Amino acid sequence: MSLLVLALLQGCATTVVAPPPVIVAPQVIIAPTAEPESEPLVNQQITTIEDYIAQRQVDEARILLHSLSFNQLLTDQQTRYVLANANIALILGDGQEALSWLSGEYAYLLDGLPLQEQIALNLKRAEAYEFSGRSLSAARERIFLAPVLEGETAITNQEQIWFDLQLVPQEQLLSLVNTESSPDLTGWIELALISRTEDGELSRLQSVVEQWQLANSRHPAAKRLPRSLQMLTELTLNQPTRLGILLPLSGSLEKAGNAIRNGLLAAWYQARQYGQETPELTFYDTAANEDIGALYKQATAEGAQAIIGPLTKVKVQRMAGIQDLPIPVLALNYADSRVERVTNFYQFGLAPEDEAIQVANDIWQQGVRRVMIVAPDSAWGERVSDAFVRFWQLKGGVIASKAFFSQPDQYLTNIKNALNIQDSEERYQLLRRKLDEDLVFEFRRREDIDMVFMLAFPAQARQLKPILNYQRGVDLPVVATSILYSGVDDPDKNKDLEGVRFVEMPWRLAPSPIKNRVAEAFPESLDNYAALVALGVDAYRLYPRLAQMSVFNDVRIQGVTGAMTLTENGRIQRELDWAEVQDGLIRQVPATDLLQ
Repeated sequence: MSLLVLALLQGCATTVVAPPPVIVAPQVIIAPTAEPESEPLVNQQITTIEDYIAQRQVDEARILLHSLSFNQLLTDQQTRYVLANANIALILGDGQEALSWLSGEYAYLLDGLPLQEQIALNLKRAEAYEFSGRSLSAARERIFLAPVLEGETAITNQEQIWFDLQLVPQEQLLSLVNTESSPDLTGWIELALISRTEDGELSRLQSVVEQWQLANSRHPAAKRLPRSLQMLTELTLNQPTRLGILLPLSGSLEKAGNAIRNGLLAAWYQARQYGQETPELTFYDTAANEDIGALYKQATAEGAQAIIGPLTKVKVQRMAGIQDLPIPVLALNYADSRVERVTNFYQFGLAPEDEAIQVANDIWQQGVRRVMIVAPDSAWGERVSDAFVRFWQLKGGVIASKAFFSQPDQYLTNIKNALNIQDSEERYQLLRRKLDEDLVFEFRRREDIDMVFMLAFPAQARQLKPILNYQRGVDLPVVATSILYSGVDDPDKNKDLEGVRFVEMPWRLAPSPIKNRVAEAFPESLDNYAALVALGVDAYRLYPRLAQMSVFNDVRIQGVTGAMTLTENGRIQRELDWAEVQDGLIRQVPATDLLQ
Protein backbone atom coordinates (compact mmCIF):
# COMPACT_ATOMS: atom_id res chain seq x y z
CA MET A 1 0.00 0.00 0.00
CA SER A 2 1.45 3.36 -0.96
CA LEU A 3 2.20 6.10 1.56
CA LEU A 4 -0.43 8.33 -0.08
CA VAL A 5 -3.21 5.77 0.41
CA LEU A 6 -2.15 5.16 4.01
CA ALA A 7 -2.32 8.88 4.72
CA LEU A 8 -5.83 9.12 3.25
CA LEU A 9 -7.03 6.19 5.31
CA GLN A 10 -5.55 7.64 8.48
CA GLY A 11 -7.22 10.99 7.78
CA CYS A 12 -10.64 9.35 7.43
CA ALA A 13 -10.26 7.38 10.67
CA THR A 14 -10.69 10.53 12.84
CA THR A 15 -14.39 10.86 11.87
CA VAL A 16 -15.67 7.51 13.16
CA VAL A 17 -16.08 5.87 16.57
CA ALA A 18 -13.19 3.64 17.35
CA PRO A 19 -14.07 -0.08 17.73
CA PRO A 20 -13.02 -2.10 20.74
CA PRO A 21 -9.31 -2.47 20.83
CA VAL A 22 -7.97 -5.44 18.91
CA ILE A 23 -4.47 -6.67 19.23
CA VAL A 24 -2.87 -6.83 15.77
CA ALA A 25 0.60 -7.26 14.47
CA PRO A 26 2.45 -4.00 14.06
CA GLN A 27 2.21 -2.58 10.53
CA VAL A 28 5.46 -2.51 8.64
CA ILE A 29 5.76 0.24 6.08
CA ILE A 30 8.35 -0.56 3.42
CA ALA A 31 10.25 2.42 2.14
CA PRO A 32 10.69 2.83 -1.63
CA THR A 33 13.48 0.70 -3.04
CA ALA A 34 16.66 2.67 -3.26
CA GLU A 35 18.26 3.12 -6.66
CA PRO A 36 20.70 0.25 -7.26
CA GLU A 37 24.26 1.32 -6.83
CA SER A 38 25.03 0.04 -10.33
CA GLU A 39 22.35 2.10 -12.14
CA PRO A 40 24.46 5.25 -12.65
CA LEU A 41 27.30 3.08 -13.92
CA VAL A 42 24.98 1.23 -16.36
CA ASN A 43 23.55 4.52 -17.63
CA GLN A 44 27.07 5.80 -18.22
CA GLN A 45 27.96 2.60 -20.08
CA ILE A 46 24.94 2.91 -22.34
CA THR A 47 25.74 6.58 -22.97
CA THR A 48 29.26 5.57 -23.96
CA ILE A 49 27.82 2.91 -26.28
CA GLU A 50 25.58 5.52 -27.90
CA ASP A 51 28.57 7.84 -28.34
CA TYR A 52 30.52 5.03 -30.02
CA ILE A 53 27.60 4.37 -32.36
CA ALA A 54 27.33 8.07 -33.21
CA GLN A 55 31.00 7.90 -34.24
CA ARG A 56 30.36 4.59 -36.09
CA GLN A 57 32.80 2.76 -33.81
CA VAL A 58 30.81 -0.46 -33.99
CA ASP A 59 33.36 -2.87 -32.49
CA GLU A 60 33.81 -0.79 -29.34
CA ALA A 61 30.04 -0.41 -28.96
CA ARG A 62 29.51 -4.16 -29.31
CA ILE A 63 32.09 -5.00 -26.66
CA LEU A 64 30.34 -2.77 -24.11
CA LEU A 65 26.89 -4.06 -25.10
CA HIS A 66 27.98 -7.66 -24.56
CA SER A 67 29.08 -6.76 -21.04
CA LEU A 68 25.49 -5.86 -20.10
CA SER A 69 22.81 -8.33 -19.05
CA PHE A 70 19.52 -7.34 -20.68
CA ASN A 71 17.32 -8.97 -18.03
CA GLN A 72 19.01 -7.02 -15.24
CA LEU A 73 18.42 -3.63 -16.85
CA LEU A 74 15.66 -1.21 -15.95
CA THR A 75 12.97 -0.60 -18.57
CA ASP A 76 14.43 2.67 -19.92
CA GLN A 77 17.87 1.02 -20.06
CA GLN A 78 16.42 -1.93 -21.96
CA THR A 79 14.89 0.50 -24.46
CA ARG A 80 18.26 2.17 -25.04
CA TYR A 81 19.90 -1.26 -25.27
CA VAL A 82 17.44 -2.34 -28.00
CA LEU A 83 17.93 0.88 -29.98
CA ALA A 84 21.71 0.55 -29.73
CA ASN A 85 21.60 -2.95 -31.21
CA ALA A 86 19.28 -1.79 -33.99
CA ASN A 87 21.54 1.16 -34.83
CA ILE A 88 24.60 -1.08 -35.00
CA ALA A 89 22.77 -3.43 -37.38
CA LEU A 90 21.81 -0.49 -39.60
CA ILE A 91 25.39 0.78 -39.69
CA LEU A 92 26.46 -2.70 -40.82
CA GLY A 93 23.67 -2.88 -43.38
CA ASP A 94 22.06 -5.89 -41.70
CA GLY A 95 18.37 -5.16 -42.18
CA GLN A 96 17.14 -8.50 -40.83
CA GLU A 97 19.03 -8.01 -37.57
CA ALA A 98 17.76 -4.43 -37.24
CA LEU A 99 14.16 -5.56 -37.78
CA SER A 100 14.52 -8.25 -35.13
CA TRP A 101 15.22 -5.45 -32.62
CA LEU A 102 12.77 -2.86 -33.98
CA SER A 103 9.80 -5.10 -34.83
CA GLY A 104 10.42 -8.30 -32.93
CA GLU A 105 9.94 -9.38 -29.32
CA TYR A 106 11.40 -6.13 -27.99
CA ALA A 107 9.03 -3.83 -29.87
CA TYR A 108 6.87 -3.34 -26.77
CA LEU A 109 9.68 -1.30 -25.24
CA LEU A 110 9.45 1.23 -28.08
CA ASP A 111 5.68 1.81 -28.08
CA GLY A 112 5.75 4.49 -25.38
CA LEU A 113 8.39 6.73 -26.93
CA PRO A 114 7.49 10.41 -27.59
CA LEU A 115 6.17 11.36 -31.04
CA GLN A 116 9.47 12.64 -32.47
CA GLU A 117 11.27 9.53 -31.31
CA GLN A 118 8.52 7.38 -32.80
CA ILE A 119 8.99 9.16 -36.13
CA ALA A 120 12.74 8.56 -36.00
CA LEU A 121 12.06 4.94 -35.07
CA ASN A 122 9.77 4.39 -38.05
CA LEU A 123 12.37 5.91 -40.37
CA LYS A 124 14.89 3.41 -38.99
CA ARG A 125 12.41 0.62 -39.58
CA ALA A 126 12.01 1.75 -43.21
CA GLU A 127 15.78 1.77 -43.58
CA ALA A 128 15.94 -1.76 -42.14
CA TYR A 129 13.36 -2.93 -44.70
CA GLU A 130 15.51 -1.38 -47.44
CA PHE A 131 18.65 -3.14 -46.26
CA SER A 132 16.80 -6.45 -46.13
CA GLY A 133 15.51 -6.07 -49.69
CA ARG A 134 11.87 -5.53 -48.67
CA SER A 135 11.41 -2.41 -50.75
CA LEU A 136 7.61 -2.42 -50.81
CA SER A 137 7.46 -2.66 -47.01
CA ALA A 138 9.90 0.24 -46.81
CA ALA A 139 7.74 2.32 -49.18
CA ARG A 140 4.63 1.56 -47.12
CA GLU A 141 6.39 2.65 -43.93
CA ARG A 142 7.54 5.91 -45.51
CA ILE A 143 4.14 6.67 -47.08
CA PHE A 144 2.52 6.16 -43.66
CA LEU A 145 5.01 8.59 -42.13
CA ALA A 146 4.86 11.24 -44.86
CA PRO A 147 1.97 13.35 -43.44
CA VAL A 148 3.87 14.05 -40.18
CA LEU A 149 7.21 14.95 -41.77
CA GLU A 150 8.34 18.48 -42.58
CA GLY A 151 11.05 20.34 -44.45
CA GLU A 152 14.06 18.50 -45.84
CA THR A 153 13.10 15.33 -43.99
CA ALA A 154 9.79 15.24 -45.88
CA ILE A 155 11.52 15.84 -49.24
CA THR A 156 14.14 13.16 -48.58
CA ASN A 157 11.46 10.71 -47.49
CA GLN A 158 9.45 11.32 -50.65
CA GLU A 159 12.48 10.77 -52.88
CA GLN A 160 13.21 7.54 -50.99
CA ILE A 161 9.62 6.31 -51.54
CA TRP A 162 10.23 6.70 -55.27
CA PHE A 163 13.60 4.96 -55.02
CA ASP A 164 12.09 2.03 -53.10
CA LEU A 165 9.28 1.55 -55.59
CA GLN A 166 11.80 1.35 -58.44
CA LEU A 167 13.11 -1.81 -56.78
CA VAL A 168 9.75 -3.58 -56.53
CA PRO A 169 9.22 -6.15 -59.32
CA GLN A 170 6.81 -4.96 -61.98
CA GLU A 171 4.59 -8.04 -61.61
CA GLN A 172 4.13 -7.23 -57.93
CA LEU A 173 3.20 -3.63 -58.70
CA LEU A 174 0.69 -4.74 -61.32
CA SER A 175 -0.98 -7.12 -58.85
CA LEU A 176 -1.23 -4.37 -56.22
CA VAL A 177 -2.46 -1.47 -58.29
CA ASN A 178 -6.07 -2.71 -58.41
CA THR A 179 -6.22 -4.21 -54.91
CA GLU A 180 -4.39 -1.70 -52.71
CA SER A 181 -6.69 0.25 -50.38
CA SER A 182 -4.35 3.15 -49.61
CA PRO A 183 -4.92 5.93 -52.18
CA ASP A 184 -1.45 7.38 -51.58
CA LEU A 185 0.27 4.05 -52.22
CA THR A 186 -1.96 3.34 -55.23
CA GLY A 187 -0.96 6.67 -56.77
CA TRP A 188 2.70 5.98 -56.19
CA ILE A 189 2.37 2.54 -57.78
CA GLU A 190 0.62 3.98 -60.85
CA LEU A 191 3.41 6.52 -61.29
CA ALA A 192 6.08 3.83 -60.88
CA LEU A 193 4.42 1.68 -63.53
CA ILE A 194 4.28 4.64 -65.90
CA SER A 195 8.01 5.21 -65.50
CA ARG A 196 8.67 1.60 -66.46
CA THR A 197 6.25 1.01 -69.30
CA GLU A 198 6.75 4.37 -71.01
CA ASP A 199 10.51 4.77 -70.71
CA GLY A 200 11.33 3.90 -74.30
CA GLU A 201 10.70 7.42 -75.56
CA LEU A 202 11.14 10.48 -73.40
CA SER A 203 8.52 12.79 -74.89
CA ARG A 204 5.89 10.05 -74.53
CA LEU A 205 6.96 9.45 -70.91
CA GLN A 206 6.72 13.16 -70.13
CA SER A 207 3.24 13.36 -71.66
CA VAL A 208 1.90 10.38 -69.66
CA VAL A 209 3.38 11.70 -66.42
CA GLU A 210 1.64 15.05 -66.98
CA GLN A 211 -1.65 13.23 -67.57
CA TRP A 212 -1.18 11.35 -64.29
CA GLN A 213 -0.56 14.64 -62.46
CA LEU A 214 -3.82 16.11 -63.76
CA ALA A 215 -5.77 13.00 -62.75
CA ASN A 216 -4.17 12.84 -59.28
CA SER A 217 -3.76 16.52 -58.45
CA ARG A 218 -4.06 15.99 -54.67
CA HIS A 219 -1.47 13.24 -54.49
CA PRO A 220 1.85 14.24 -52.80
CA ALA A 221 3.84 13.18 -55.87
CA ALA A 222 1.62 15.24 -58.17
CA LYS A 223 2.30 18.35 -56.10
CA ARG A 224 6.01 17.64 -56.16
CA LEU A 225 7.23 15.11 -58.73
CA PRO A 226 10.31 13.05 -57.92
CA ARG A 227 13.30 15.07 -59.09
CA SER A 228 14.30 12.56 -61.75
CA LEU A 229 10.89 13.00 -63.40
CA GLN A 230 11.15 16.77 -63.14
CA MET A 231 14.17 16.51 -65.44
CA LEU A 232 12.20 14.97 -68.32
CA THR A 233 11.55 18.27 -70.08
CA GLU A 234 15.25 19.10 -70.20
CA LEU A 235 16.11 15.60 -71.42
CA THR A 236 13.49 15.70 -74.16
CA LEU A 237 14.83 18.99 -75.54
CA ASN A 238 18.45 17.84 -75.58
CA GLN A 239 18.38 14.38 -77.14
CA PRO A 240 21.25 13.49 -79.52
CA THR A 241 20.19 13.37 -83.15
CA ARG A 242 23.37 11.60 -84.34
CA LEU A 243 25.11 8.62 -82.77
CA GLY A 244 28.59 7.33 -83.50
CA ILE A 245 28.90 3.54 -82.97
CA LEU A 246 32.45 2.19 -82.39
CA LEU A 247 32.52 -1.61 -82.89
CA PRO A 248 34.84 -4.29 -84.31
CA LEU A 249 33.13 -5.00 -87.64
CA SER A 250 36.00 -7.00 -89.13
CA GLY A 251 38.78 -9.25 -87.86
CA SER A 252 38.59 -11.82 -85.05
CA LEU A 253 35.77 -10.05 -83.20
CA GLU A 254 33.65 -9.34 -86.26
CA LYS A 255 30.80 -11.69 -85.23
CA ALA A 256 30.69 -10.25 -81.71
CA GLY A 257 30.61 -6.70 -83.10
CA ASN A 258 27.91 -7.62 -85.61
CA ALA A 259 25.76 -9.14 -82.85
CA ILE A 260 25.85 -5.89 -80.87
CA ARG A 261 25.18 -3.90 -84.06
CA ASN A 262 22.17 -6.13 -84.79
CA GLY A 263 20.79 -5.48 -81.31
CA LEU A 264 21.20 -1.73 -81.77
CA LEU A 265 19.51 -1.83 -85.17
CA ALA A 266 16.63 -3.93 -83.84
CA ALA A 267 15.98 -1.39 -81.09
CA TRP A 268 16.31 1.49 -83.56
CA TYR A 269 13.81 -0.06 -86.01
CA GLN A 270 11.39 -0.84 -83.20
CA ALA A 271 11.48 2.81 -82.06
CA ARG A 272 10.71 3.96 -85.62
CA GLN A 273 7.86 1.46 -85.84
CA TYR A 274 6.36 2.98 -82.67
CA GLY A 275 6.55 6.47 -84.16
CA GLN A 276 9.43 7.65 -81.98
CA GLU A 277 12.12 10.07 -83.07
CA THR A 278 15.32 8.18 -83.90
CA PRO A 279 18.89 9.44 -84.30
CA GLU A 280 21.09 8.97 -87.34
CA LEU A 281 23.51 6.04 -86.77
CA THR A 282 27.07 5.99 -88.11
CA PHE A 283 29.22 2.89 -87.55
CA TYR A 284 33.01 2.99 -87.23
CA ASP A 285 35.13 -0.19 -87.43
CA THR A 286 37.51 -0.28 -84.47
CA ALA A 287 39.35 -3.26 -85.98
CA ALA A 288 40.38 -1.13 -88.97
CA ASN A 289 41.69 1.72 -86.81
CA GLU A 290 43.47 0.90 -83.55
CA ASP A 291 43.65 4.55 -82.47
CA ILE A 292 40.43 4.84 -80.46
CA GLY A 293 41.12 8.49 -79.65
CA ALA A 294 41.35 9.31 -83.36
CA LEU A 295 38.07 7.50 -84.05
CA TYR A 296 36.36 9.45 -81.26
CA LYS A 297 37.59 12.73 -82.75
CA GLN A 298 36.52 11.65 -86.23
CA ALA A 299 33.00 10.76 -85.07
CA THR A 300 32.75 14.07 -83.20
CA ALA A 301 33.95 16.04 -86.22
CA GLU A 302 31.36 14.29 -88.39
CA GLY A 303 28.51 15.44 -86.15
CA ALA A 304 28.06 12.65 -83.57
CA GLN A 305 26.50 13.97 -80.36
CA ALA A 306 26.99 10.74 -78.40
CA ILE A 307 29.16 7.63 -78.79
CA ILE A 308 28.34 3.96 -78.14
CA GLY A 309 31.41 1.72 -77.86
CA PRO A 310 34.16 0.60 -78.03
CA LEU A 311 33.89 -3.09 -77.08
CA THR A 312 37.29 -4.53 -76.17
CA LYS A 313 38.65 -3.97 -72.68
CA VAL A 314 41.94 -2.57 -74.03
CA LYS A 315 40.20 0.09 -76.09
CA VAL A 316 37.82 0.94 -73.25
CA GLN A 317 40.86 1.40 -71.02
CA ARG A 318 42.39 3.78 -73.57
CA MET A 319 39.14 5.70 -73.89
CA ALA A 320 38.99 6.06 -70.11
CA GLY A 321 42.40 7.70 -70.25
CA ILE A 322 41.15 10.55 -72.44
CA GLN A 323 40.46 13.40 -70.03
CA ASP A 324 38.61 15.69 -72.44
CA LEU A 325 35.42 14.03 -73.75
CA PRO A 326 33.15 16.80 -75.08
CA ILE A 327 30.37 14.33 -76.01
CA PRO A 328 29.25 11.37 -73.84
CA VAL A 329 30.61 7.85 -74.37
CA LEU A 330 28.80 4.65 -73.43
CA ALA A 331 31.57 2.02 -73.54
CA LEU A 332 30.48 -1.60 -73.94
CA ASN A 333 32.96 -3.07 -71.49
CA TYR A 334 34.64 -2.09 -68.25
CA ALA A 335 37.98 -0.39 -67.74
CA ASP A 336 40.24 -1.24 -64.84
CA SER A 337 38.44 -0.52 -61.58
CA ARG A 338 41.31 1.74 -60.52
CA VAL A 339 40.55 4.21 -63.31
CA GLU A 340 39.23 7.49 -61.92
CA ARG A 341 35.80 8.73 -62.92
CA VAL A 342 35.92 10.69 -66.17
CA THR A 343 33.24 13.21 -67.06
CA ASN A 344 31.01 12.03 -69.93
CA PHE A 345 32.41 8.47 -69.74
CA TYR A 346 30.05 5.60 -68.89
CA GLN A 347 30.70 1.86 -68.87
CA PHE A 348 28.20 -0.90 -69.63
CA GLY A 349 28.98 -4.59 -69.91
CA LEU A 350 28.07 -8.14 -68.95
CA ALA A 351 30.68 -8.76 -66.26
CA PRO A 352 30.19 -12.12 -64.47
CA GLU A 353 31.65 -10.54 -61.31
CA ASP A 354 28.57 -8.30 -61.12
CA GLU A 355 26.34 -11.36 -61.19
CA ALA A 356 28.31 -12.97 -58.35
CA ILE A 357 27.93 -9.80 -56.28
CA GLN A 358 24.16 -9.72 -56.94
CA VAL A 359 23.83 -13.35 -55.82
CA ALA A 360 25.77 -12.52 -52.64
CA ASN A 361 23.65 -9.45 -51.93
CA ASP A 362 20.32 -11.19 -52.54
CA ILE A 363 21.03 -14.21 -50.35
CA TRP A 364 22.49 -11.99 -47.60
CA GLN A 365 19.26 -10.00 -47.51
CA GLN A 366 17.37 -13.23 -46.85
CA GLY A 367 19.43 -14.18 -43.84
CA VAL A 368 22.09 -16.49 -45.29
CA ARG A 369 25.36 -16.10 -43.38
CA ARG A 370 27.53 -19.20 -43.98
CA VAL A 371 28.25 -20.25 -47.56
CA MET A 372 30.15 -23.03 -49.30
CA ILE A 373 31.70 -22.07 -52.65
CA VAL A 374 32.05 -24.48 -55.58
CA ALA A 375 34.06 -22.95 -58.45
CA PRO A 376 36.49 -23.82 -61.26
CA ASP A 377 40.18 -23.90 -60.39
CA SER A 378 41.06 -21.34 -63.07
CA ALA A 379 41.91 -17.67 -63.37
CA TRP A 380 38.30 -16.96 -64.41
CA GLY A 381 36.84 -19.00 -61.56
CA GLU A 382 39.13 -17.34 -59.05
CA ARG A 383 38.30 -13.85 -60.31
CA VAL A 384 34.53 -14.31 -60.18
CA SER A 385 34.46 -16.23 -56.89
CA ASP A 386 36.77 -13.61 -55.34
CA ALA A 387 34.19 -10.93 -56.23
CA PHE A 388 31.61 -12.93 -54.28
CA VAL A 389 33.97 -13.50 -51.35
CA ARG A 390 35.02 -9.84 -51.07
CA PHE A 391 31.42 -8.66 -50.99
CA TRP A 392 30.37 -11.45 -48.62
CA GLN A 393 33.11 -10.89 -46.08
CA LEU A 394 32.63 -7.12 -46.22
CA LYS A 395 29.03 -7.74 -45.17
CA GLY A 396 30.21 -9.96 -42.33
CA GLY A 397 29.35 -13.31 -43.90
CA VAL A 398 31.39 -16.49 -43.44
CA ILE A 399 32.89 -18.69 -46.15
CA ALA A 400 32.41 -22.07 -44.47
CA SER A 401 34.35 -24.04 -47.11
CA LYS A 402 35.51 -24.02 -50.72
CA ALA A 403 35.63 -26.69 -53.40
CA PHE A 404 37.73 -25.73 -56.43
CA PHE A 405 37.62 -28.23 -59.30
CA SER A 406 39.45 -28.67 -62.59
CA GLN A 407 38.89 -32.21 -63.90
CA PRO A 408 35.71 -34.32 -63.61
CA ASP A 409 37.58 -37.07 -61.77
CA GLN A 410 38.28 -34.55 -58.99
CA TYR A 411 34.67 -33.46 -58.45
CA LEU A 412 33.81 -36.17 -55.90
CA THR A 413 36.92 -35.70 -53.78
CA ASN A 414 36.62 -31.92 -53.77
CA ILE A 415 32.96 -31.99 -52.73
CA LYS A 416 33.69 -34.59 -50.03
CA ASN A 417 36.48 -32.52 -48.56
CA ALA A 418 34.42 -29.33 -48.58
CA LEU A 419 31.57 -31.08 -46.76
CA ASN A 420 33.95 -32.91 -44.37
CA ILE A 421 32.58 -36.26 -45.57
CA GLN A 422 36.18 -37.49 -45.81
CA ASP A 423 36.65 -36.95 -42.08
CA SER A 424 33.46 -38.85 -41.36
CA GLU A 425 34.63 -41.80 -43.46
CA GLU A 426 38.03 -41.82 -41.77
CA ARG A 427 36.38 -41.95 -38.34
CA TYR A 428 34.33 -44.93 -39.50
CA GLN A 429 37.41 -46.78 -40.74
CA LEU A 430 39.27 -46.06 -37.50
CA LEU A 431 36.41 -47.39 -35.37
CA ARG A 432 36.05 -50.42 -37.58
CA ARG A 433 39.73 -51.30 -37.20
CA LYS A 434 39.65 -50.80 -33.45
CA LEU A 435 36.54 -52.89 -32.90
CA ASP A 436 37.37 -55.38 -35.65
CA GLU A 437 33.76 -55.72 -36.74
CA ASP A 438 31.30 -54.20 -39.20
CA LEU A 439 29.42 -51.17 -37.94
CA VAL A 440 26.15 -49.53 -38.82
CA PHE A 441 27.44 -46.05 -39.61
CA GLU A 442 25.83 -43.02 -41.23
CA PHE A 443 28.23 -40.64 -42.89
CA ARG A 444 27.52 -37.02 -42.04
CA ARG A 445 28.45 -33.72 -43.65
CA ARG A 446 29.32 -30.55 -41.79
CA GLU A 447 26.26 -28.74 -40.48
CA ASP A 448 27.52 -25.13 -40.54
CA ILE A 449 26.56 -24.37 -44.17
CA ASP A 450 23.42 -22.38 -45.02
CA MET A 451 23.77 -22.39 -48.80
CA VAL A 452 26.06 -23.38 -51.69
CA PHE A 453 27.21 -20.83 -54.28
CA MET A 454 28.03 -22.80 -57.43
CA LEU A 455 30.05 -21.22 -60.21
CA ALA A 456 29.93 -23.76 -63.02
CA PHE A 457 29.11 -24.15 -66.71
CA PRO A 458 26.12 -26.38 -67.62
CA ALA A 459 28.06 -29.63 -68.23
CA GLN A 460 30.05 -29.16 -65.02
CA ALA A 461 27.00 -28.26 -62.94
CA ARG A 462 25.10 -31.34 -64.16
CA GLN A 463 27.79 -33.48 -62.57
CA LEU A 464 28.46 -31.40 -59.47
CA LYS A 465 24.85 -31.08 -58.26
CA PRO A 466 24.17 -34.89 -58.16
CA ILE A 467 27.47 -35.41 -56.32
CA LEU A 468 26.46 -32.75 -53.82
CA ASN A 469 23.11 -34.49 -53.33
CA TYR A 470 24.73 -37.90 -52.84
CA GLN A 471 27.18 -36.53 -50.29
CA ARG A 472 24.38 -35.62 -47.87
CA GLY A 473 23.90 -32.17 -49.39
CA VAL A 474 20.49 -32.70 -50.96
CA ASP A 475 18.93 -30.34 -48.40
CA LEU A 476 21.39 -27.52 -49.09
CA PRO A 477 19.98 -24.69 -51.26
CA VAL A 478 22.19 -24.04 -54.31
CA VAL A 479 22.47 -20.68 -56.10
CA ALA A 480 24.47 -19.82 -59.21
CA THR A 481 25.21 -17.23 -61.87
CA SER A 482 23.83 -17.28 -65.42
CA ILE A 483 26.66 -19.43 -66.80
CA LEU A 484 24.77 -22.39 -65.33
CA TYR A 485 22.09 -22.07 -68.04
CA SER A 486 22.81 -22.93 -71.66
CA GLY A 487 19.81 -20.94 -72.87
CA VAL A 488 18.05 -24.07 -74.13
CA ASP A 489 15.24 -25.83 -72.28
CA ASP A 490 16.33 -29.48 -72.17
CA PRO A 491 14.40 -31.36 -69.45
CA ASP A 492 16.43 -34.56 -69.85
CA LYS A 493 19.75 -32.81 -69.24
CA ASN A 494 18.54 -30.16 -66.82
CA LYS A 495 16.86 -32.63 -64.46
CA ASP A 496 20.29 -33.07 -62.82
CA LEU A 497 20.08 -29.37 -61.86
CA GLU A 498 16.69 -29.71 -60.18
CA GLY A 499 16.12 -27.04 -57.55
CA VAL A 500 19.15 -24.91 -58.43
CA ARG A 501 18.37 -21.19 -58.53
CA PHE A 502 20.36 -18.74 -60.63
CA VAL A 503 20.35 -15.16 -61.91
CA GLU A 504 19.64 -14.61 -65.59
CA MET A 505 18.89 -11.72 -67.92
CA PRO A 506 15.21 -11.29 -68.88
CA TRP A 507 16.19 -11.68 -72.53
CA ARG A 508 16.84 -15.40 -71.98
CA LEU A 509 13.87 -16.07 -69.70
CA ALA A 510 10.89 -14.60 -71.51
CA PRO A 511 9.73 -13.85 -75.08
CA SER A 512 9.45 -10.23 -76.26
CA PRO A 513 8.55 -8.43 -79.50
CA ILE A 514 12.10 -7.20 -80.03
CA LYS A 515 13.50 -10.70 -79.50
CA ASN A 516 11.13 -11.98 -82.16
CA ARG A 517 12.31 -9.20 -84.49
CA VAL A 518 15.96 -10.22 -84.00
CA ALA A 519 15.08 -13.89 -84.55
CA GLU A 520 13.57 -13.00 -87.92
CA ALA A 521 16.22 -10.55 -89.08
CA PHE A 522 19.43 -11.90 -87.48
CA PRO A 523 18.89 -15.58 -86.55
CA GLU A 524 22.60 -16.43 -86.50
CA SER A 525 23.39 -13.68 -83.99
CA LEU A 526 20.56 -14.77 -81.73
CA ASP A 527 21.64 -18.42 -81.83
CA ASN A 528 25.30 -17.83 -81.04
CA TYR A 529 25.63 -14.36 -79.48
CA ALA A 530 22.31 -13.78 -77.73
CA ALA A 531 23.84 -11.94 -74.77
CA LEU A 532 25.67 -9.49 -77.05
CA VAL A 533 22.52 -8.84 -79.07
CA ALA A 534 20.79 -7.99 -75.78
CA LEU A 535 23.73 -5.73 -74.89
CA GLY A 536 23.14 -3.81 -78.13
CA VAL A 537 19.42 -3.47 -77.47
CA ASP A 538 19.99 -2.03 -74.00
CA ALA A 539 22.81 0.25 -75.12
CA TYR A 540 20.31 1.92 -77.45
CA ARG A 541 17.83 2.29 -74.59
CA LEU A 542 20.42 3.66 -72.19
CA TYR A 543 22.05 6.49 -74.10
CA PRO A 544 19.05 8.92 -73.90
CA ARG A 545 18.93 8.58 -70.10
CA LEU A 546 22.63 8.85 -69.17
CA ALA A 547 22.45 12.52 -68.19
CA GLN A 548 19.45 11.79 -65.96
CA MET A 549 21.05 8.67 -64.45
CA SER A 550 24.24 10.56 -63.64
CA VAL A 551 22.28 13.03 -61.49
CA PHE A 552 19.64 10.84 -59.83
CA ASN A 553 20.25 7.40 -58.38
CA ASP A 554 16.55 6.47 -58.53
CA VAL A 555 16.53 6.17 -62.33
CA ARG A 556 16.11 2.49 -63.11
CA ILE A 557 15.80 1.32 -66.71
CA GLN A 558 14.06 -2.01 -67.22
CA GLY A 559 16.12 -3.62 -69.96
CA VAL A 560 16.48 -7.00 -71.60
CA THR A 561 19.82 -7.54 -69.82
CA GLY A 562 18.31 -6.63 -66.44
CA ALA A 563 17.19 -3.61 -64.45
CA MET A 564 19.89 -0.98 -65.00
CA THR A 565 21.13 1.74 -62.67
CA LEU A 566 24.24 3.92 -62.67
CA THR A 567 26.85 3.74 -59.91
CA GLU A 568 28.89 6.67 -58.63
CA ASN A 569 31.91 5.63 -60.71
CA GLY A 570 29.99 5.72 -64.00
CA ARG A 571 29.35 1.98 -64.34
CA ILE A 572 25.98 0.63 -65.38
CA GLN A 573 24.93 -1.93 -62.79
CA ARG A 574 22.45 -4.63 -63.81
CA GLU A 575 20.05 -6.50 -61.56
CA LEU A 576 19.09 -9.79 -63.16
CA ASP A 577 15.99 -11.91 -62.61
CA TRP A 578 16.00 -15.14 -60.61
CA ALA A 579 15.09 -18.49 -62.13
CA GLU A 580 14.91 -22.07 -60.91
CA VAL A 581 15.18 -25.47 -62.55
CA GLN A 582 11.79 -27.13 -62.00
CA ASP A 583 11.10 -30.53 -63.56
CA GLY A 584 14.04 -29.89 -65.87
CA LEU A 585 12.55 -26.62 -67.15
CA ILE A 586 13.54 -23.04 -66.33
CA ARG A 587 10.98 -21.03 -64.39
CA GLN A 588 11.24 -17.46 -63.09
CA VAL A 589 10.97 -17.17 -59.29
CA PRO A 590 10.76 -14.19 -56.92
CA ALA A 591 14.06 -13.02 -55.47
CA THR A 592 12.48 -13.30 -52.02
CA ASP A 593 12.05 -17.10 -52.18
CA LEU A 594 15.66 -18.23 -52.41
CA LEU A 595 15.61 -20.23 -49.18
CA GLN A 596 12.40 -22.13 -49.83
